[in-house]
Amino acid sequence: MFAAKIPEKDWKYLRKIEPDMLATLCGRINERSKTILYEKDKSEHKKYLQLYKHIKQSDKVVADCFNDWRRSNIWLKILLLRQHNLLTDEHLDQMSDQCKAILQTLSKLGYT
Repeated sequence: MFAAKIPEKDWKYLRKIEPDMLATLCGRINERSKTILYEKDKSEHKKYLQLYKHIKQSDKVVADCFNDWRRSNIWLKILLLRQHNLLTDEHLDQMSDQCKAILQTLSKLGYT
């Protein structure tokens, strides 16, 4: 996708915060699951169907954002993490100016 290498400092930082971002995403998924399960106006079967759809869609997001982290695809992962509000502005504040500039370029090219 993108040939620029990620600075070592940024790679290490992303690897450090990866578990927290995954936990955040899973927390969101779990909260939505609870909401589905406790809807009083739906039958158990409708709740099951809605929950199944939610988990299926959520599993794709988890896979897209967290499976197969490599330096060669990290820019795609960063874009997906940003898209799903997992890599926050506060996280970006901890990253290098080079990384921020690359993300800004990708944004101008319409990747975000």
